[in-house]
Amino acid sequence: MVIASVIVFFTVLPYGAAVVLDALGSNLPRSLTLFILALALGVPLYWRRTHPLPAAAVMVVACLIQLFTGTELLATQVAVLVMIAALAAYAPRWASWWGLGLGLGGITALGVQFWIVGQSPRPWVTAIFTVVLGGSLVAVAWLTGDLTRSRRLERDAFADRARRLERERERELQLAASDERARIAREMHDIVAHSLSIIVTQADGARYAAPASAGPVLPSLEAIAETARSSLADMRRLLGVLRDDDAAPTAPASGLADIDALIATVRSSGLPVTRLPDRGRHRPILPQGAELVLFRVVQESLTNVLKHAGENARATVAFEWRPTDVQVRISDDGRGLAPDSEVDAGHGLQGMRERVALYEGELVISSPGEGVTVVATLPYPSDAVPKSSPAPGDASAGGRSIRRDPQEASQEGRE
Repeated sequence: MVIASVIVFFTVLPYGAAVVLDALGSNLPRSLTLFILALALGVPLYWRRTHPLPAAAVMVVACLIQLFTGTELLATQVAVLVMIAALAAYAPRWASWWGLGLGLGGITALGVQFWIVGQSPRPWVTAIFTVVLGGSLVAVAWLTGDLTRSRRLERDAFADRARRLERERERELQLAASDERARIAREMHDIVAHSLSIIVTQADGARYAAPASAGPVLPSLEAIAETARSSLADMRRLLGVLRDDDAAPTAPASGLADIDALIATVRSSGLPVTRLPDRGRHRPILPQGAELVLFRVVQESLTNVLKHAGENARATVAFEWRPTDVQVRISDDGRGLAPDSEVDAGHGLQGMRERVALYEGELVISSPGEGVTVVATLPYPSDAVPKSSPAPGDASAGGRSIRRDPQEASQEGRE
């Protein structure tokens, strides 16, 4: 818009002023013709980007009229160069080449005209000078427009790539969230199904073992078993909403007993892992969910060491059983975190924090110079018992202790 306005103002308006001055003179037809041709050459510049082909067509018609009628060159002729550049930048590729060809052809025809009807002593010199200078200007204008096209296409390609990357990132986030929901659903199913199955088994066993004179105890045990069965079915239907792989097999949830197997698997992947001897004597029986949280923290931390710590990294895993909580520390001597990296950037780290927070624990991730240290602390539940002493209900459970979550214990205490 600015370029078109400047060209129209400085090259078209003078011809309009000449028309006004010659309104009463004999040169009015000539001045009016020049003004119309100047308008036809200058005004189409306003549409050189949005409608380059119609604008260029108007200019071509004006130049042909100018050539065949022998009209002199106008100051507005500079608009032709701007239009050639616009065709090279914004029009289809074939139109760009046509613009270059018509520009060079027009300059050549103008040179031939100067040679044939020229008034100079050496018309061939004027013709050659016109063709060389005009052809150079046309070529420079076309190259400028073509460079603009290349930059615009490159910019559009970058923008399209950024949009595609954004869409892929959103899809990856959705897939990651879906996978995390499915994994949580499977783990909840394993934990809750195991606990409810034990409740059903214990209630049925007690009901069958109780004498007939037990009175109201039998209906109560039967109600407990039926309620547990109903809750188990409802839980499975509810968790089915969160997961897509309903046919995925379920297995007992991982716990502290599986840490050594996990470390062996990581070692087979090429990462030297050392498990230090456990510290502390206060080691109670933890709920199955709490053991799963500690297992997942070790698993995710060692996976991050495999992926990000480097080739020669080593890792250590250490448990400390304190009077009120248990602390697991996973450290490595790899490359560590980047200075500008965010600790909570990954989904795995966020998942660890959420798991630990579920049991009122704390997760600290630090990078002291070399390597990364992950420290997870879980407090003991109020009903935790030492591992060396039998848990309540062992006699009826066949020597197996039933692990309870803190939420179940608090609910039972309120009831």
